[in-house]
Amino acid sequence: MEIIVNDTNIFIDLHSIGLLSALCDLPYDVHTVDFVVNEIKDQAQAESLAALVGEGKIKVESFNMDELSEIIEEHSTVSGNLSVPDCSVCYYARKHFATLLTGDRQLRKYAEGNNVTVRGVLFIFDELVAQNIIDAETAVQKLRELTNINVRLPKSEIEKRIKNWSNT
Repeated sequence: MEIIVNDTNIFIDLHSIGLLSALCDLPYDVHTVDFVVNEIKDQAQAESLAALVGEGKIKVESFNMDELSEIIEEHSTVSGNLSVPDCSVCYYARKHFATLLTGDRQLRKYAEGNNVTVRGVLFIFDELVAQNIIDAETAVQKLRELTNINVRLPKSEIEKRIKNWSNT
């Protein structure tokens, strides 16, 4: 099964609209790293994530000392505002030939520059509908909820989906 590696903002966005567990119903192996888990400070978000980890639906990976050294070295060479957790998910995705899920534009650019396939939350919506995990009406409702929470999402892409799913 294909591995998808999640950045913090994906977990937060999906939790905020009640679709975090739906992510785990997709035909992917959902992974993240301990740096990402440690970034989640909201108690409800952390508990939801911990429950899915406990059920074995999300795998949380840690790094050995050599890998940590590589991540820290990589972080020291990147320009921009990439954090150590950002570098760690990119490192993990690259090492495992996995798709990285993020909504962070700088991380996306950096990962793509390192030959990592990157997708965002709209990919998840597309997959949830395509796999019949949620119906089109629910997708429209949840996407509208998300746009009220996360103003950085690509409005034109959202409108295309809302229009398409409203006509089904």
